[in-house]
Amino acid sequence: MAEQVEHFIRSQSGLSNEDADLVNRVRKALWTYEPLRATKPRLEVHVDSGRVTLRGRMRTLAMKEISEYLLRRLDGVNAVRNDVVADPEVIQAVADALATDPELGPLCIRVDARDGDVVLAGDIPDQGLADRALDVAGRVPVAERVGSRLIVRAGATNGSITAPVTPGRVSELEPEIGAHDEP
Repeated sequence: MAEQVEHFIRSQSGLSNEDADLVNRVRKALWTYEPLRATKPRLEVHVDSGRVTLRGRMRTLAMKEISEYLLRRLDGVNAVRNDVVADPEVIQAVADALATDPELGPLCIRVDARDGDVVLAGDIPDQGLADRALDVAGRVPVAERVGSRLIVRAGATNGSITAPVTPGRVSELEPEIGAHDEP
């Protein structure tokens, strides 16, 4: 179990005995939170004189908030800084970036994310706009990688995106995310 926890939650080395003990208790608290453990997030915990900083990726905002709550309740924790990025935050940031583009915004491109990896989906009128959508999404700081399930269809508009998504220009990300989330 200790090996699994260390893989799940990394931390810095060279800690005082008190901080090293606190890191172990932080790991245990997060490890026992089953919904979080089941999603296998990538986390880092840093401790300095009772101040805990949590970084990494989580699937949901609820997991992010509950994790912070669990850490705040631990004896010896003076403060918690939660720098975790949840997938809904990634989706929102990418969707906002696409929406601000005057040509991409009206296309209502669907955005999905898993562990910071983004997949764009929907119909798009030409390859130039598909490439631009990938570029815009790729510049969003919280997006790690961006893949495409965009389908180029001449005449596609925001009213035609209701067609089922089939792989058009499929990225290497598609088997990992997006494919199993489609209705």
